[in-house]
Formats: sequence, C-alpha cells, structure tokens
Amino acid sequence: MDIDLILEPDLNPAQITEVGKVAEGYGIRAIWTSNYFAHWDGFLSLSALAMGTDKILMGPLAVSPFEMHPLKIANALLTLNEMSNGRAMVAMGAGEGNLEAMALKKPKKVVLAVREAIEIVRKAANGKLADGYDGEIFNVNLPCTYTWVKAKPPKVYGTAYRPMMMRMEARVADGCYIGCTPPEVAKAAMEHVGTGFGRRDDQPEDFRVNTFWGWHIKEDRKAAYAESRRELPWRARLLDAEMLAMYLDEEEVKIVRDHYDEYVDFYFDPSKPVTSIPEDISNRLCEGLTSTGGLEDLDREIERFRMFAKAGLTEIALRLHADPMDALKIIGERVVPALKD
Repeated sequence: MDIDLILEPDLNPAQITEVGKVAEGYGIRAIWTSNYFAHWDGFLSLSALAMGTDKILMGPLAVSPFEMHPLKIANALLTLNEMSNGRAMVAMGAGEGNLEAMALKKPKKVVLAVREAIEIVRKAANGKLADGYDGEIFNVNLPCTYTWVKAKPPKVYGTAYRPMMMRMEARVADGCYIGCTPPEVAKAAMEHVGTGFGRRDDQPEDFRVNTFWGWHIKEDRKAAYAESRRELPWRARLLDAEMLAMYLDEEEVKIVRDHYDEYVDFYFDPSKPVTSIPEDISNRLCEGLTSTGGLEDLDREIERFRMFAKAGLTEIALRLHADPMDALKIIGERVVPALKD
C-alpha cells in the first residue's frame, strides 16, 4: 500500500515544497493540498513543488465544480501537470465549506453534476474535448484542443461519502477517494466501488482507491489526543450516528449527537472546551476514526493500514496537522518501510 499526505491549508508554497522534498525522499507517493476558503490556493501552492521534485505526485483535494467550472479545473490541472512533467492529480467532489462560505448552492442532481464535471476534466486531460461537451448541468460550447499539452494525462479522482457517488465515480473517474472510511466499513465501500467499476466502458489497469485518514501520532501521547479531539467534528461524515454506533453504545451516540455543536465551537475557538461529552467518549472516537496515540501505538496503526490494503485500497492519504515535519519523520521512517515488507 502507498502512503499519501494531505497538508494543512495554511502552509505556504515554500513550506509545501520543503515537506514535499522530504516526503519524496521517504518514498511517499503524493502530496495533496487542502482546498479551503480564504487559504492558499490548492493548485498554485504546488507550483514550486512541481518544479523542485522529480517523482512525487501532487494535487488539490477536493475541488467542487460548483465553485469552479470543470473547464477551468481542467485548465489548472493541465497547467500543473505540464509544470510537473506528468505528476499532477485532482480530487473532485460535491464540496462543503467553500460552498457555504460563498453562499453557493448545489443542483438537485448532485451525482449527475459531479459525473459530468469529472467527464469534462478527463476528456480535457486525454485530448478528447475538441467537440466540446453537451451535458445537462455543465457544457463546453467551443472546441478545446489543448495542443500545448505534452505530459502524460493526469489522474482525476472523485471524492465520495455515499454509495451512489462511489459507484458513479468508479464508473467514470481514474480513482475514487472514499472519505474518512474506517477499516470496519472499507469492505462495504469497496463493494460499491467494485459495482461501479464493473459498469465501465473501459477497464483501466491502474484504477486507484484512496481514503482520507487523520494522523495524530506523536511522541507526546497526551498532545496527540488533544489535537485529535479538536478535529472530531469533521470525522466520519460529520460524526454520523451510524458511524458512531461502531464505537459507542446508544446512549453515548445520543450524547455526541445532542452536543455536536460543542465540538464545532471548540474547533473554531479552543477557549470553549467541550463540557457535555465525556473525554473518554471523545478519545474512543479518536482511536476508532483516526490514527491517534503515541509511538507505542504505531504497530496497531500499521496493522490498521494493512487492513485497508486487504479491503482493496491502493493507497491511504494521511492528513497531517501541527508539526508536519515531525509527523513526516515518523511516517517516513516507521510506516512506509513497514508497508513495503
């Protein structure tokens, strides 16, 4: 199994390049930049890394066609791909926080819209947009030949939390990014991916399946749990009750759902501690929904990643938070070699 890294959106291009160069030396497969509102641009931030490295792949995660037309996503992706000599990627999805920040609405047919967007970007990437694109939601009315493109086509991933989106993306994209998926449900998710893949008109040999996974392993175990607890509101489909039930009893699930807003408030303002949810409950969620702990917990996490691979994932993207270089050192020296054995 390959390891990717997802970086914080507040890292500047120089910091991203520094992390990326070290990651390339460790054999990390890819660097993903976080596409958030009011932060560094996910495409532009990778330009220095593209020109300063030779092997590592790179791309923004996740870009919504409701914030940026698919044709413009294609232009940005192909520009980055030329700059990196064929090492660019993109992960496309329905979008969340960016749309809220810009007061943008999704269409009623979200899965169809994302499918059309992926098709447009893939057609552009493979030189097949010369006749434009006639969709129900997205259109390209003028021929786009991309005669300046020389590098091999970039991979276009779709991001999915729900079965219908997983099946669609496995049918039309180059890869599927199944979001925040614990190993306990990875097999079920892969069944949906397999169903969609089986309906493809083509059968690519290198179809990829990735998942977003929070990384909170530190030398200081207490600090690791503190960092992980702050990120909890965004885990497991925003702490969906069905997902919580894998780790909590019915009463505990109700406590979390009734006081979910406390997690959100704490994320945006650490001076507002979570008081209504026992820390033990939060810690169990951290352990189930992310990699959280000290160095003594590494073997447990490596075994978890092997479970992802056994389920059929080709890579896992570890979301780094504070002190990314410290996290990278642990991953590069301990996790990457273990997964290559």
